[in-house]
Amino acid sequence: MARILVVEDSPESMELMAYLLEVAGHSVRRAPTLARALSELRHVPLDVVVCDLNLKGASGLDLLRSLRSEPGLADIAVVAVTAAATRDLPQKARALGFDEFLPKPIAPRSFAREVERALERSVERTLSERRALHSDAQGLAG
Repeated sequence: MARILVVEDSPESMELMAYLLEVAGHSVRRAPTLARALSELRHVPLDVVVCDLNLKGASGLDLLRSLRSEPGLADIAVVAVTAAATRDLPQKARALGFDEFLPKPIAPRSFAREVERALERSVERTLSERRALHSDAQGLAG
């Protein structure tokens, strides 16, 4: 079971995503704004953030940048979700640092699995980075 934060300013979209994740067995928190999301992330241990790219007054990219720059939050998996998807947006989103990109409307049957895969990739990336640091440290000590 993952601890997931859904950041979405549309109440209907937020509830649908949260419901699908809860049915899949995950613990879900909700945040309609960037400020609320950051507050949740700083006070509650979470594994994954599912974030709309187009929030009122902010963007999912703003949230991603904040997370990646804060110790203790930098390794959280972040899934971008948006209705304004273009053909090259998934690649751009991953290049910017999102772990996954999902277009709206979301696919209810596969949504939870896609979020779970993003978490798995994030964990693998973190472990790989730690192994590389360990290897570098051993090389310096040897």
